[in-house]
Parts: sequence; C-alpha cells; structure tokens
Amino acid sequence: MNQDEIKHQYINRIKMNCLKIFMLLTLFSVTVQANRYYSQEKPDSVTSLVNVHDSYQLSGKNLVALAEKILYKNTPQEGMYLYLLRPSGKSKKALPAIVYFTGGGWVSGNVEDQIPNAAWFRDHGIIGIEADYRVKSRHGTSPVECIEDAKSAILYVRAHAKELGIDANHIIAAGGSAGGYLAACTMIDAGDASDEDLTISSKPDALVLHNPVLGEGFGKEFFDAHPEFSLLLHIQKGWPPTIISNGTKDKTTPFEVAEKFTRLMMEAGNICELISVKDADHSCDWPVSNPNFLPTLQRMTEFLKEQKLIK
Repeated sequence: MNQDEIKHQYINRIKMNCLKIFMLLTLFSVTVQANRYYSQEKPDSVTSLVNVHDSYQLSGKNLVALAEKILYKNTPQEGMYLYLLRPSGKSKKALPAIVYFTGGGWVSGNVEDQIPNAAWFRDHGIIGIEADYRVKSRHGTSPVECIEDAKSAILYVRAHAKELGIDANHIIAAGGSAGGYLAACTMIDAGDASDEDLTISSKPDALVLHNPVLGEGFGKEFFDAHPEFSLLLHIQKGWPPTIISNGTKDKTTPFEVAEKFTRLMMEAGNICELISVKDADHSCDWPVSNPNFLPTLQRMTEFLKEQKLIK
C-alpha cells in the first residue's frame, strides 16, 4: 500500500468518526429537548381556557392568569381572592364546585402551587376554585387567621352560589398538607371570624384531602395550645364524605395519623376512604409531575361520583 492509499484511508476513517460524533451529538440534543418537553411545564402560551380539556397540565402561573379573580374577603393585611376556573361550554344548571387550599405549613404557599388540582376537577365538569389565604411569610399571621380565611372562603362560595353558577349543596373543600387541614377545619364549629354571617354554613358537602395535617405530627405546638382546632378531637357523626391520600412513609403527616382519622370517622358513622400511597413521603401525589398524581386524582374523582356529588 503506497502513501496515497494510506493517507486516503486515514482521511476516510476521520470522516467516519466525525460522522459518528455528529450523529451522537444530534441524538443527545434530541433526547435533551424531549426530556425538557416532557419534564418541564409547557410555555405559558394559552390565552383562553375555551376548548381546553387538559388545563391541569398548564402551569400554576398560567392558570391563575386565566382564572376569574373574585374578592371574597377584606382583611387588615390585604384582600383575599378566589381564583375560579369554569368548565368548557355553558351550563344551564348550577354546577358543583371544589375549593382548594394550598399547603405551606401556614407559613408560605400561594395560589399557583395547587391550582392545577382545581383545574383537574374543572376538566371533569365542575367549577374548580383555588382560594388564597393569609400566611405568616406574607402577612405575619398565625394558623388562626388561616382557619378564619378558609371558613370565610367556603361561606362566600355558598352565599354567592347563585350568581357564581354553583350548586350550594355540592360544595367540596379540598387541599394539601396544611391546606388539607384548613379544608377539614371548615367542619368544626370554632374559628369563624367575628364579623361572619353565621346564618350561612361554612361546612362543605365533601372533603378531598391530600396528606393533611390532622392534629398529630406536624403542628404539635399549635394543637397543644389550641386543642379546639385539633381535628382528631372533633370528629362526630354528620361529617361529609371524605377521601384522603397519604404516603406510607410520610414523616410530616404520618400515615398512622391518617389511619386514625379514617378509623374515627368510620366509628362515628361517616364515610371516609384512605388512599395509601406506597413508600411515598410528604406531598405524596402532587405536583402534577408526581407519578402518583393521576391515579390518586382519578380515584378521588370516582369517589365523588359514587357519593353523587359530581357526575
């Protein structure tokens, strides 16, 4: 083999290696872009929810921007708002509504965090609402004010049900973690703001609770000081149908506390179902990217259908 042939083979070998490198880089680039598409929130490009059937996949920021913003309460700190998401299409009948309260330990949290859950139910034909409430980081408040606001939100929705197109007898309170606690707290008799019209009930017709604070575990100091707000001490016959999700390895809101709550509910003659999320820690089924989100929300939706609260 002469020098020219050796040189030619060498050049071809370099070209082949370069081609392989180019193909690998192209494949890597495509994979990265695909991962970004599937793992990150989609761009906030939706400008209307008309004909959007999977709005729960939108970012919280996008959903808040598209929601109807309704003042439900004035407080010394600022006005508190509901963010209402209506299903596609007009309905001549009043619709059930679900009111979500986000988590955050009564310290942080905002409406963008869990409004996709409200959007999920909006996608299933009812009115989804995310309610803002006062928290320590933004308003310098305690859990007592959080409870007041949660009760005020449900009361407002019931009092204004007709104008909002809501069935006043099909109002569901929901939330995650500390927000789940607030949803359930709307059932106890303590904690109403002094200026509320108590001729209107703030008690919901069902509870949907995601790894909720219940009176043991997280918040022990608060419940020791305020036993009137410990849910476990106030369960009685007449509580509405309730479904709870909780991770079996939750170190914040322990699974055994959710089991205790469920047992006490059933012993009192109430309907209560506990979804065990195997090996999950806190925030067992949210945000939307959590693999447990869909199976849990699907079961919660079926539960509400079984209880004739939604169709």
